Amino acid sequence: LVAEFGVPAPQLSNHLRRLREAGLVSVHRDGRQAVYKLADPGLERLLPLLDSITGRVAGRSSAPGQAADVASRTCYDHLGGRIGVALYDALRQKRAVQGHPDGIVELGPAGPQTLGALGVDVDAIKPHRQRFAFECLDATERAPHLAGALADSLARSFIDHGWIQREANSRTIVLSAVGRAKLKSILGVVLPAA
Repeated sequence: LVAEFGVPAPQLSNHLRRLREAGLVSVHRDGRQAVYKLADPGLERLLPLLDSITGRVAGRSSAPGQAADVASRTCYDHLGGRIGVALYDALRQKRAVQGHPDGIVELGPAGPQTLGALGVDVDAIKPHRQRFAFECLDATERAPHLAGALADSLARSFIDHGWIQREANSRTIVLSAVGRAKLKSILGVVLPAA
């Protein structure tokens, strides 16, 4: 953590102590290591909001072995990694979706048409207990990708059309040649071959 955040160890220890005292994180010891986690899993929903308010999401890294070299993958039932982030960026640029500062995403004016071209009927999406759409911070890309019922529908459409394939027994996904061509023709997204 010291290396990741670039702060002295005493300062980091002080911040972690304050987070523990506030009940925001919990800690358990594993040998000589202290393992921290959010005290309430519901706090995880606040992270995209805090990132967007503070603007402190670190920029994407392109150093060898960093995000540029990490395979794309599913994040729960939606698309993450380079593919997911590029897809969300393109959907925002095309005004198919609009993100808000609180991390909630709604359809934009071009939503039904653009998403329809990607095989998603937005009127058929029934979120039930799940939110319709929201930003999910992608840890490897250090940028948001799309989550929620809309994102799950996009992932299913991409799989059903053969635009992405999953590696066996893995969350890793690979964009097919057809998928690459579709993303380029519909959204203008150009992703390198795997």
